[in-house]
Amino acid sequence: MTNRSVKNCCSTKMLYAMIRTAFLSILLLLASGQLSAQYLEGGATHQLSGYLREMGGVRLNNDFSDPQFDNLLHLRLNYRWNMNNRYSFVAEGRSRLFYNPMLSDYPFFGDMLDEDPGVMDLSRVWMNRGAWLGHSMVDRLYLDYTTEKWRFRVGRQRINWGVTMVSNPNDLFNSYSFFDLDYPERPGADAVRVQYHFGFASRIELGYAPARVARESTAALLYSLNHKGYDLQTVAGYYRNRLVLGMGWAGSIGGAGFKGEGSWFHDLEERPGVNRSNLVLSTGIDYMFGNGIFALLELLYNGGYGRAEEQLMMLTQPLRPDNIMFSKYAVTLSGDYTFTSLLQGGLSAMMLPDADAMIVMPRLTCSLLTDLDLEWMAQIVAGGEKGSLLAQAGSYWLLSLKYSY
Repeated sequence: MTNRSVKNCCSTKMLYAMIRTAFLSILLLLASGQLSAQYLEGGATHQLSGYLREMGGVRLNNDFSDPQFDNLLHLRLNYRWNMNNRYSFVAEGRSRLFYNPMLSDYPFFGDMLDEDPGVMDLSRVWMNRGAWLGHSMVDRLYLDYTTEKWRFRVGRQRINWGVTMVSNPNDLFNSYSFFDLDYPERPGADAVRVQYHFGFASRIELGYAPARVARESTAALLYSLNHKGYDLQTVAGYYRNRLVLGMGWAGSIGGAGFKGEGSWFHDLEERPGVNRSNLVLSTGIDYMFGNGIFALLELLYNGGYGRAEEQLMMLTQPLRPDNIMFSKYAVTLSGDYTFTSLLQGGLSAMMLPDADAMIVMPRLTCSLLTDLDLEWMAQIVAGGEKGSLLAQAGSYWLLSLKYSY
């Protein structure tokens, strides 16, 4: 058999695999359609929801030439079991089937996806053949107990301590990337979380996320209260062998929202050639204009940029709160507008002045049916220092069809 025949045979098998995956996904959606609303069983409530999303994309180089096409089929399942008014159990996850010719040149990408950073290994790569990659992961799996003032939650969960809308240096447990176009749920962390609520908008919260290597664990305490119309919070704890102290606020000035947060990190061990301490600070203003435009301006100072051993990690892992951006400074302008009840659009532009680069992200969403949405979006990287990854990034254009159930 010739090499061309072998390649054609493999391509045919991959096509059949994609068709089977799509067919099974549709069957699962049809089967789960009876559960998409809550139902009762012995006094408990159950809910199954999620979506199936088809995303086709094209990557272009800096002069908008040399197109490279890819595709992503994404199935998400969310299950919630409210046992009674105190106990609940949540399990959520996603399965994705990638097609991207570039994967043939970067086979280690599958290994990166398969590496679960949590204590529980809930990630599986079930296909890794040339341009095709299949991956499934559970990103929520926790038991929750709630009383009038207390809440205890154990398992994989999202602990969201961030205040600002783009960069969150207070988000110690599960930071996310602003540039991820296909993860609105954001990642979770294997953790224990305890909350005690008292007074008006006041709480004390303790979070602990162990790691397979003890020094990579995170443990922190948050105290928040409302003072003269401002929600204030302080954070203190241990973050991956570093001490951390943080603060945040959310209020308004003259009808405009005013938010900010900052964290100071300090290495417990001194390392040659690396700054032992650094500050990360973000602050922003948002405003709803009379014509319906919602606008945002956010500034970031990323004092962790340039820490010697962190730069490679930024390419292989989610951005960390102590080194949260590809540059030391960032300025983000964003606007959203609802044209009609069925059509919404937005535009974000992030300037990285010290990297001499800008990232532009337009988006347009159209509701075709009650549960069916069509979305167009793009990421366009302009500028960047010669030879840098930003200078080579080019642009990425996506068209998405999403069915929610």
